[in-house]
Amino acid sequence: MSSFVGAINRLLERVNRLMGEQRRFVADAAHELRSPIASIRAQLEVALDHPASQDWRQTASDVLEDTLRLARLAEDLLVLARLDEHDGRRTADQQVDLTELAAAEVSRHDGSRVPVLLSGPEPLRAREPCVVAGDADGLRRMLGNLIENAVRYARTRVTVSIARDGPNVRLTVTDDGPGIPARDAQRAFGRFTRLDNARSRDGDGQGGAGLGLAIVRATAQAHDGSAWLEDGQPGLAAVVLLPAVDRAQAQISERPPTSFPKAAGR
Repeated sequence: MSSFVGAINRLLERVNRLMGEQRRFVADAAHELRSPIASIRAQLEVALDHPASQDWRQTASDVLEDTLRLARLAEDLLVLARLDEHDGRRTADQQVDLTELAAAEVSRHDGSRVPVLLSGPEPLRAREPCVVAGDADGLRRMLGNLIENAVRYARTRVTVSIARDGPNVRLTVTDDGPGIPARDAQRAFGRFTRLDNARSRDGDGQGGAGLGLAIVRATAQAHDGSAWLEDGQPGLAAVVLLPAVDRAQAQISERPPTSFPKAAGR
């Protein structure tokens, strides 16, 4: 009887903890949504109150910037909601070659603030396929988040590497920026977490809501993998480890395409 009561108490504690986390998430999401909405409203009210003295082109540009920020936030919230809904279970079981996916994603970042490079001495066609099972769109978004985050803080370059690591595939995105203290390595994956001081670029206009790394970890976990941060010496290295599909099981010729069109706003 006592063991049954103990199990019920542990279940109730877990439910209370999850409900508390959900309430905090909703409150944080509401706060983040309120900021761009308030900015849009204020700019439009000022413009309507003083139409003759208004630079309408600048107003439209500022409102568009806030609208895009709002759209990115809404999309990130929707991604997290879908991952939560599936409770860590991937929504697709496609065979995806991460080497090809990384090459396609790196090419989409041509012209970024700093060069984004795919590391490795061999030409792409000569590299061993690194195939995982999962959702190609989700994996592309995960890698895109890592690259965009690295570009934001890098000084001169971002490097993407894909390699087999025993029964797994290791994906690493490294920048040569200021890095973060080791004590913040876990906290960085929290939802709506922003790291201040050296790891921020004030005024670049690209700061997100602090959901990028949360999506990375949730996506990795949904693919039975893990994600963490390491010292890039210099900079920061974001590492994702995913189970590899055995070469005998991987039907490379039948996998879905992993070359994606350039997305709007990226």
